[in-house]
Amino acid sequence: MAQDTGVIGMTRIHRAGGRQRANHRLLALSGLLGGAIGLGIALVATHEAPDGGHPDLLSAPLPLWFAIVLALAWGVVLPVISWRWHRVVDEHEREAYRDGAVAGFYAVAIGAPVWWAFWRAGVLPPVDATAVLAAMIAVSGIVWLWRKYR
Repeated sequence: MAQDTGVIGMTRIHRAGGRQRANHRLLALSGLLGGAIGLGIALVATHEAPDGGHPDLLSAPLPLWFAIVLALAWGVVLPVISWRWHRVVDEHEREAYRDGAVAGFYAVAIGAPVWWAFWRAGVLPPVDATAVLAAMIAVSGIVWLWRKYR
């Protein structure tokens, strides 16, 4: 915490700088967690592939121990990082995040039923939950980045 220098503006700048550093650290930590999850899936799925074949990284079977590790990382560690991030972001970034989340919601709320309708008509394969999640994350992230840096 910054010491009070007697100048209100200076104290505020020091605190904002600390929050920005915390924001960047938490974003980096989240990225590292995602990278570790992706690398872990690739290594485990490749190791489990029959006869050295090329596994489908999004649907290859995983051992139970690794599924537990993934569930803990995604279901416990990531929410803790996210909760902490929400406590340090400023209003501009919070609005950018909100707009990204809304765009991601619309991508799913519109895209999944359209895909489902075309699947029912025999034009597309069945709706893939992993693809829907990936689309939502991609749309949310793109809108967040656009709103944050434009």
